[in-house]
Amino acid sequence: MAPVNNLSWPATILIGILLGLVAVGAENSGAGEDEPTAGPSATTSPGSGGGPASGDGGSDDGSGGGSGDGSGDGSGDSDGETNPDTGGDAEDYTVTLTFDDGPHPVYTPQVLDLLEEHDAIAVFCMVGQRVREHPEVVRQVVDAGHALCNHTDTHDEKLSERTREQIERQITETDEALDDAVGGDTEVRWFRQPATYVQPPVEAVLDDHDLEPLDWTVDPRDWSRPGTASIVQEVLEQLEPGAVILLHDGGGDRSQTVAALEQILTGLDAAGYRYVLPGDP
Repeated sequence: MAPVNNLSWPATILIGILLGLVAVGAENSGAGEDEPTAGPSATTSPGSGGGPASGDGGSDDGSGGGSGDGSGDGSGDSDGETNPDTGGDAEDYTVTLTFDDGPHPVYTPQVLDLLEEHDAIAVFCMVGQRVREHPEVVRQVVDAGHALCNHTDTHDEKLSERTREQIERQITETDEALDDAVGGDTEVRWFRQPATYVQPPVEAVLDDHDLEPLDWTVDPRDWSRPGTASIVQEVLEQLEPGAVILLHDGGGDRSQTVAALEQILTGLDAAGYRYVLPGDP
């Protein structure tokens, strides 16, 4: 998306207007907030203020605790005080979109359609088991110009407690699945640890695989299905230049995330944000 250089209103005002419209829409529709169907896990993201991480549960990976279909990344509660209008030029408004726990045959293509409509690029953090089940969706992601991220083979939320050999296997098997899906033509640059920021025992293994840790700064906890309006509000309230937004395209019913994404992208466009990959200027 080309940056907006002729905005007559600051980004904060534009975001505030959109938040107001979201709140009014939720009120007029009886809020429409579904009750969360997944409880948080016991894992806590470091530096997150003690908030719980997420997890939908799932099958064990044979190493004592993986959640194959769990939806689980989560950071702590934000104070909601971040401000996207720093007074800088609109060129400084960059944001990175990331989607976890796919590929999903229903929701990932819907996310791709919305990203295309808004000329937005994103990183898709994929679970190896899901990659082997839906390699055609991985190819759709790559063909659309998006980037891939290793999110372990079984979504093991206790990865930090594993032996180095077990951590290596989670990473290697996912890399192999991604290579098989796309013919080895796409570089996978990042790794995201399930349910937490990348921890030291895991980070120590990443260099051997030429992977960079991928954490986040904005987490609306969409995995818990708090309602479309809540997801939109949490993202826009936590937003600031350089933000890395955590959303989910897999791990369960992501219809709320898809509905929220359309509004989030509209708000980002209106405020003049550019979509970038991690580390890009």
